[in-house]
Amino acid sequence: MDLPDQIDISIVDADGRVLASTAKGSAKPATTVSNPVVLAAIRNRASGDYTSTDVQGTAWFHTLKAIDGNAGQSLFAAVSVKQSDVVSAINKHFNTQLALMGLASLIGLLAAWMFAQRHLARPVTTLLERMRAVEQGNGFEAGPPALATNVEFAELNDVFSSMLSKLEQNQKQLMRAQQITRVGFYQLDLQNRLYSASPIVYDILGLDPAIGPLTIEQYQSMIHPDDRQLVSQHRDMLFAGGKPLRLQYRLVRSDGTIRWIDGYGFLQKDEHGVPVSYSGAIQDITDRKLAEQETRANENRYRLLFENSLDGVLQTAPDGSILRANPAACRIFDMSEAELIARGRNGVVLRGDPRLAALLNERDRFGQARGVLTMVRGDGTHFEAELASSVYQDDDGNLIGSLILRDITERLKAEQNIHLLAFFDGLTQLPNRRLLMDRLALLHAAAQRNNQIGAVLYIDLDHFKNVNDARGHATGDALLQQVAKRLSLLMRAEDTVARIGGDEFVVLIPDLGNELQSCGQHAMAVADKIREALGQPFDINGQAYSAAASIGVTMLPKPNQTAEDLLREADTAMYRAKQSGRNRIAFFEDSMQAQVEERLSLENELARALGTVQLEMFLQPQFDVNGQVLGGELLVRWTHPVRGRLSPAAFIPIAEESDLICRLGEWAIREGCNALLALQSETNPITVSVNVSPRQFHESGFVGKVRHILAETGAPASRLIFEVTEGLLIEGIENTIARMHELAALGIRFSIDDFGTGYSSLAYLRRLPLYELKIDRSFVKSTPHDPGDTAIVQSILSLAKNLNLKVVAEGVESREQVEFLQAAGCDLLQGYLLSPPVPVKLWLHRSHASV
Repeated sequence: MDLPDQIDISIVDADGRVLASTAKGSAKPATTVSNPVVLAAIRNRASGDYTSTDVQGTAWFHTLKAIDGNAGQSLFAAVSVKQSDVVSAINKHFNTQLALMGLASLIGLLAAWMFAQRHLARPVTTLLERMRAVEQGNGFEAGPPALATNVEFAELNDVFSSMLSKLEQNQKQLMRAQQITRVGFYQLDLQNRLYSASPIVYDILGLDPAIGPLTIEQYQSMIHPDDRQLVSQHRDMLFAGGKPLRLQYRLVRSDGTIRWIDGYGFLQKDEHGVPVSYSGAIQDITDRKLAEQETRANENRYRLLFENSLDGVLQTAPDGSILRANPAACRIFDMSEAELIARGRNGVVLRGDPRLAALLNERDRFGQARGVLTMVRGDGTHFEAELASSVYQDDDGNLIGSLILRDITERLKAEQNIHLLAFFDGLTQLPNRRLLMDRLALLHAAAQRNNQIGAVLYIDLDHFKNVNDARGHATGDALLQQVAKRLSLLMRAEDTVARIGGDEFVVLIPDLGNELQSCGQHAMAVADKIREALGQPFDINGQAYSAAASIGVTMLPKPNQTAEDLLREADTAMYRAKQSGRNRIAFFEDSMQAQVEERLSLENELARALGTVQLEMFLQPQFDVNGQVLGGELLVRWTHPVRGRLSPAAFIPIAEESDLICRLGEWAIREGCNALLALQSETNPITVSVNVSPRQFHESGFVGKVRHILAETGAPASRLIFEVTEGLLIEGIENTIARMHELAALGIRFSIDDFGTGYSSLAYLRRLPLYELKIDRSFVKSTPHDPGDTAIVQSILSLAKNLNLKVVAEGVESREQVEFLQAAGCDLLQGYLLSPPVPVKLWLHRSHASV
């Protein structure tokens, strides 16, 4: 490549090592870039334009561009050029143009003298046109000989063409330098007050060069208002003292974007010392400024995080020695920073933990890694720590390891405890209803995909209540445990046996075959074997008990059916078996479709009820430990003209299976905002919670609808709480988190309803903009008597406290529950014991009356 001598082009790797260079006497390959500005930009992976001044005071332009190397290697092209050389080049360019302008004038006089000589007029006119084109920067093309009929003028034409060729070559080199360094050059004629500028200047200004020269007023109008006085002061100093101007300031483009400019300028005077023009160069340094700001922000942020983080942070050398430890690390390890430094990394990780080598290997390969290690405190005790390890280079090129750790021992115990209690029955250790529904959904999907038939068996023990009443709950529990063991022994490993509550069990049988009649016979045989096995006596404390069972069976797969539909069919069949005399087996039959038709009828009636007085909003208050109402949950009630008052359980599931839930939910949000607006003048305004279903939450345009409702009603978003279920987090977790943050930016807060009954991963809780957790009534109703539910409630309260979340317990119906929850640190209580749901209109009437 034919480049000017003053330009240095180097190829460097991501660590700043020079692999190749065009500079004369440059450093040998594999040495590190010496310029600190370029080296910092390379390590920050920040392509862009930069300026610097070396120790001799020489100013440089730099351009850095990332390129792809072999095998994905990160490489950079670094171009450096002295600013003085660039300015000298532009001066030479301008002087050449001035000389050409003089030559054009001379030839113009010659053309006028020879105008009368008709045989010379045309050649001279052609030459003048070419000269004027050159003067305007458009005449570098050689064109055909203009004066071939005249020896003297032909020679003049040849000399002129040669001069144009050299001038064109010089200008191309200058333009190449401008493009490489992203430096634009300009000259201001102080007489006509117009700027002549290179295309790079127009590009920096965001303008089209076709608009022609800029006026002083046009350029000054683009200077940022906050920088105009500074630029004016420096320009006055330039005209007063004559010293070159060097200044960084901002320009505002016509589209409103702001660009940082590094400007250099100097005066040109005539022989009398009078300024005639102002020349210089500008470079767009926006990327560099942003990189500098980001670097400063990162440094400040890192320092604050390092010193104030609740997580421990260790900085390590490649040999594993600890260089620094923040206060949190000292607290976690119960050691001083000096003690941690003395021990080193290997002294705080359990010796022989194989996960350490895997963690470091992953970090060395990818630059960062996450994992869990067993760590050792100062007193020798062990704890589990969640770690994030990364490696970076400091300003001196040294590799520094960063190890961020958190003691998760208690969290792991709580997660394991909650998982066991939430997905397995505490009495029998069988899967509970939540895990059963998960497996049933998977079984149904697999059966449809593989064209395999399976069965659902719903088992209910006959007369179990008599055992409880006659012998007590201890005997009843022992009987349930033995039933669970007997069922588990009867079934295959791939089958599922679950207890879904009380004396009800469910068995899932996959892969019975692909022919419905034979599969039905197989399912009947299994059900009959279960019925016979449960009919055998159970020995409890030396006394025999029987446990006859009624069993309902439904087959799968079925198009357009959900797991809930299948379980409901099996339940319906089980009740038919009981009605047939108990200790029987029944299949789900076509006659039972009447229930499905009833459901469809209710859906149509609900659609007609929307927007009418049939639907009414109720508010159930939420009380703190002092009995003060701090919030309330909105609940919809349906007064059917024929069926009477219907509870949400009768129609909400129907709405959720159709688009009705979106219309119903939007109406509920609007009613909640209207209630908040009406309660705004209260001395102690409350929060209002509105339930948002997963289907409504994921609806396209949901955030926009909420924003519109808030703007339309004028309700305070900070007192509006959206209650969502854990089911929201099953699919599309990243999109869900992003949408929650969008709504949180409006001021809306979030509560997870029925916490502990879903399938969400606790790892996501830290990423969600949550305000509170709601303990499901199924856990509250048995506290404090049931050890399992009590443990779940205590675990949720402990988890919420560690995550700094509020907790609401719903379904509070006894004084014992109130006392237990208050003592356990629950923030808010909700239930019929404290207050039933009250019509919103009545609530507002009472509130205004009390005011």
